[in-house]
This record gives sequence, C-alpha cells and structure tokens, in this order.
Amino acid sequence: MSFRALLVCVLSVAAASPAFAGGSPLDGKWALEELRDGIVTSGVHTTLEVAPGGRVGGNGGCNGYGGSVSVDDDTLRFTDIAWTELACEPATMAQEASFLAVLAAAAKFHAEAGVLVLIDSAGSKLATLRAL
Repeated sequence: MSFRALLVCVLSVAAASPAFAGGSPLDGKWALEELRDGIVTSGVHTTLEVAPGGRVGGNGGCNGYGGSVSVDDDTLRFTDIAWTELACEPATMAQEASFLAVLAAAAKFHAEAGVLVLIDSAGSKLATLRAL
C-alpha cells in the first residue's frame, strides 16, 4: 500500500470518528420511545435531532422546535428552545408538552447502542429515545 493510500484510509477513519470531529454521542436523529410520565401516544412521532456544534431541533408530535444543547461528558443542558404553536389533538399536545418539559429538566444523559436516555439532576430517567 502506498503512503498516499494509507494516509487516505487513516484520514477517512479519523473523520468518521465523533471524537475526531468534535462530535457528541448525542449527535444524530432520535425518536421518542418512553416518557417518565408514560405519555407516549401511538401514532404520534416525537423526534430530537442534534447537530454537531450543539444545534437541536425536531418535532414534538405537533409542533416543530429548535434550540441549543451544551454537552460536557455525560452532562447536558438544553437552552433557547422555541417552537411553533399549532393546535393538535389533546393527546398529542399532552405528549408534546411532556417532552418539552423533559428537555427543560434534563441534566445528564446516557447514550449507547442506539439508545439515548435523558436523566434529571436527581438521577431519575426522564425519557428514552432510539436512534433513527
């Protein structure tokens, strides 16, 4: 293998590595599976997308939202969350309100094998999301 081919292989692997790219285990698209209060309505798709650099967005089930997240090891803080204000079915609105409250309360996370768990400052699980 030539030096150039080896260099291309090494750089390709390094660029795909989140640690090299400055990424976070949160980066990516996630779908809500479970909420602390059990409000997960069948057919309501609540999502979270985290971009490198800390921008977040998604759909609460009815309304789109966006904001920022700061991450340090296993701690996090969602800030500047704003959303549209459409009205939907009551069950959808309840799930959305609960999810937005989870984002406000989340202080820690655990991400492994395509599963993201958001945790409050007391160590209680707030929500479970699965990678899309």
